[in-house]
Amino acid sequence: MPKLTKRQWIILSVMVAAILYGAYDFLLAPKQKSSATDVKAKSAQLGTFMADVTVSMAGGALSAADAYIVSRAETEWKRDPFYEKKSFREWMNLKNPMKAGVSSIGKANFVYSGYLNLDNKRIAIVNDVEYGAGDTLETGGFVLKQIYPDRVVIVNERDGTKFEVLLQD
Repeated sequence: MPKLTKRQWIILSVMVAAILYGAYDFLLAPKQKSSATDVKAKSAQLGTFMADVTVSMAGGALSAADAYIVSRAETEWKRDPFYEKKSFREWMNLKNPMKAGVSSIGKANFVYSGYLNLDNKRIAIVNDVEYGAGDTLETGGFVLKQIYPDRVVIVNERDGTKFEVLLQD
Protein backbone atom coordinates (compact mmCIF):
# COMPACT_ATOMS: atom_id res chain seq x y z
CA MET A 1 0.00 0.00 0.00
CA PRO A 2 1.47 3.37 -1.00
CA LYS A 3 2.18 6.04 1.57
CA LEU A 4 -0.77 8.41 2.17
CA THR A 5 -0.35 12.14 1.65
CA LYS A 6 -1.25 14.74 4.24
CA ARG A 7 -4.47 15.59 2.39
CA GLN A 8 -5.52 11.93 2.29
CA TRP A 9 -4.87 11.57 6.06
CA ILE A 10 -7.07 14.60 6.76
CA ILE A 11 -9.90 13.24 4.61
CA LEU A 12 -9.58 9.81 6.22
CA SER A 13 -9.65 11.26 9.76
CA VAL A 14 -12.73 13.41 9.01
CA MET A 15 -14.47 10.35 7.58
CA VAL A 16 -13.65 8.24 10.68
CA ALA A 17 -14.91 11.03 12.96
CA ALA A 18 -18.18 11.24 11.00
CA ILE A 19 -18.68 7.47 11.22
CA LEU A 20 -18.00 7.45 14.99
CA TYR A 21 -20.44 10.32 15.60
CA GLY A 22 -23.12 8.61 13.51
CA ALA A 23 -22.68 5.35 15.41
CA TYR A 24 -22.87 7.18 18.76
CA ASP A 25 -25.96 9.14 17.76
CA PHE A 26 -27.73 6.11 16.32
CA LEU A 27 -26.80 3.52 18.96
CA LEU A 28 -25.83 5.16 22.27
CA ALA A 29 -27.44 8.59 22.53
CA PRO A 30 -30.52 8.73 24.76
CA LYS A 31 -33.72 9.01 22.79
CA GLN A 32 -36.19 11.76 23.63
CA LYS A 33 -39.67 10.45 23.99
CA SER A 34 -42.42 12.88 23.20
CA SER A 35 -45.23 12.76 25.66
CA ALA A 36 -48.86 12.83 24.70
CA THR A 37 -49.27 16.22 26.36
CA ASP A 38 -46.54 17.73 24.11
CA VAL A 39 -48.27 16.38 21.03
CA LYS A 40 -51.64 17.74 22.19
CA ALA A 41 -50.15 21.16 22.97
CA LYS A 42 -48.47 21.42 19.57
CA SER A 43 -51.68 20.27 17.90
CA ALA A 44 -53.64 22.97 19.74
CA GLN A 45 -51.10 25.62 18.73
CA LEU A 46 -51.34 24.53 15.12
CA GLY A 47 -55.13 24.66 15.28
CA THR A 48 -55.15 28.22 16.65
CA PHE A 49 -52.62 29.30 14.03
CA MET A 50 -54.76 27.86 11.22
CA ALA A 51 -57.86 29.56 12.63
CA ASP A 52 -56.03 32.93 12.76
CA VAL A 53 -54.83 32.56 9.17
CA THR A 54 -58.30 31.61 7.94
CA VAL A 55 -59.89 34.62 9.68
CA SER A 56 -57.27 37.05 8.38
CA MET A 57 -57.61 35.76 4.81
CA ALA A 58 -61.39 36.01 4.78
CA GLY A 59 -61.39 39.53 6.28
CA GLY A 60 -58.91 41.09 3.85
CA ALA A 61 -60.43 42.34 0.58
CA LEU A 62 -58.28 43.20 -2.41
CA SER A 63 -57.54 46.84 -3.04
CA ALA A 64 -58.20 48.29 -6.47
CA ALA A 65 -54.49 48.10 -7.32
CA ASP A 66 -54.25 44.47 -6.22
CA ALA A 67 -57.35 43.54 -8.20
CA TYR A 68 -55.87 45.21 -11.30
CA ILE A 69 -52.57 43.34 -10.85
CA VAL A 70 -54.37 40.02 -10.50
CA SER A 71 -56.52 40.67 -13.56
CA ARG A 72 -53.46 41.63 -15.66
CA ALA A 73 -51.57 38.56 -14.47
CA GLU A 74 -54.40 36.28 -15.55
CA THR A 75 -54.73 37.65 -19.10
CA GLU A 76 -53.04 35.73 -21.90
CA TRP A 77 -49.79 37.22 -23.19
CA LYS A 78 -49.71 38.31 -26.79
CA ARG A 79 -45.95 37.92 -26.86
CA ASP A 80 -43.93 36.14 -24.18
CA PRO A 81 -40.78 38.14 -23.34
CA PHE A 82 -38.95 35.01 -22.23
CA TYR A 83 -38.94 33.37 -25.67
CA GLU A 84 -35.94 33.82 -27.90
CA LYS A 85 -36.70 35.65 -31.12
CA LYS A 86 -36.23 32.65 -33.38
CA SER A 87 -38.43 30.34 -31.30
CA PHE A 88 -41.10 33.02 -31.01
CA ARG A 89 -41.07 33.62 -34.79
CA GLU A 90 -41.42 29.89 -35.48
CA TRP A 91 -44.27 29.69 -33.00
CA MET A 92 -46.02 32.69 -34.56
CA ASN A 93 -45.55 31.22 -38.06
CA LEU A 94 -47.26 28.03 -36.91
CA LYS A 95 -50.03 30.03 -35.26
CA ASN A 96 -50.63 32.45 -38.19
CA PRO A 97 -49.33 30.84 -41.40
CA MET A 98 -50.86 33.50 -43.70
CA LYS A 99 -49.33 36.44 -41.83
CA ALA A 100 -45.72 35.32 -42.23
CA GLY A 101 -44.39 33.97 -45.48
CA VAL A 102 -45.83 34.00 -48.96
CA SER A 103 -49.57 33.90 -49.46
CA SER A 104 -51.33 31.92 -52.18
CA ILE A 105 -51.16 34.87 -54.60
CA GLY A 106 -47.35 34.88 -54.56
CA LYS A 107 -47.00 38.32 -52.99
CA ALA A 108 -45.50 38.32 -49.53
CA ASN A 109 -46.89 40.11 -46.49
CA PHE A 110 -44.23 42.32 -44.95
CA VAL A 111 -44.49 44.64 -41.97
CA TYR A 112 -41.83 47.35 -41.72
CA SER A 113 -42.05 48.28 -38.06
CA GLY A 114 -38.77 49.98 -37.15
CA TYR A 115 -35.78 51.95 -38.38
CA LEU A 116 -32.38 52.42 -36.72
CA ASN A 117 -29.40 54.46 -37.86
CA LEU A 118 -26.31 53.44 -35.86
CA ASP A 119 -22.94 54.84 -36.92
CA ASN A 120 -24.20 55.39 -40.48
CA LYS A 121 -25.43 51.80 -40.66
CA ARG A 122 -29.13 51.54 -41.34
CA ILE A 123 -31.12 48.73 -39.79
CA ALA A 124 -34.75 47.92 -40.64
CA ILE A 125 -37.09 45.78 -38.61
CA VAL A 126 -39.20 43.74 -41.01
CA ASN A 127 -41.59 41.11 -39.62
CA ASP A 128 -40.01 41.55 -36.17
CA VAL A 129 -36.50 40.72 -37.44
CA GLU A 130 -33.58 43.13 -37.84
CA TYR A 131 -32.02 43.39 -41.32
CA GLY A 132 -29.37 45.47 -43.02
CA ALA A 133 -29.33 46.51 -46.68
CA GLY A 134 -28.62 43.49 -48.88
CA ASP A 135 -29.79 40.88 -46.36
CA THR A 136 -32.01 38.00 -47.46
CA LEU A 137 -35.32 37.97 -45.62
CA GLU A 138 -36.40 34.93 -43.63
CA THR A 139 -39.46 34.57 -45.82
CA GLY A 140 -37.13 33.28 -48.52
CA GLY A 141 -36.70 34.53 -52.05
CA PHE A 142 -36.70 38.21 -51.04
CA VAL A 143 -33.80 40.63 -50.48
CA LEU A 144 -33.91 43.93 -48.63
CA LYS A 145 -32.24 46.32 -51.11
CA GLN A 146 -32.64 49.80 -49.63
CA ILE A 147 -33.62 51.19 -46.24
CA TYR A 148 -35.19 54.60 -45.72
CA PRO A 149 -36.67 56.05 -42.52
CA ASP A 150 -40.19 55.89 -43.97
CA ARG A 151 -39.99 52.85 -46.29
CA VAL A 152 -37.90 49.88 -47.43
CA VAL A 153 -37.35 48.50 -50.92
CA ILE A 154 -37.64 44.72 -51.22
CA VAL A 155 -36.70 42.72 -54.32
CA ASN A 156 -38.15 39.35 -55.26
CA GLU A 157 -35.14 37.24 -56.32
CA ARG A 158 -37.23 34.91 -58.49
CA ASP A 159 -38.59 37.47 -60.93
CA GLY A 160 -36.67 40.66 -60.03
CA THR A 161 -39.73 42.72 -59.14
CA LYS A 162 -39.22 45.57 -56.66
CA PHE A 163 -41.80 46.90 -54.25
CA GLU A 164 -41.81 49.34 -51.36
CA VAL A 165 -43.14 48.70 -47.89
CA LEU A 166 -44.08 51.75 -45.84
CA LEU A 167 -43.25 52.15 -42.16
CA GLN A 168 -46.10 50.94 -39.92
CA ASP A 169 -46.94 52.84 -36.75
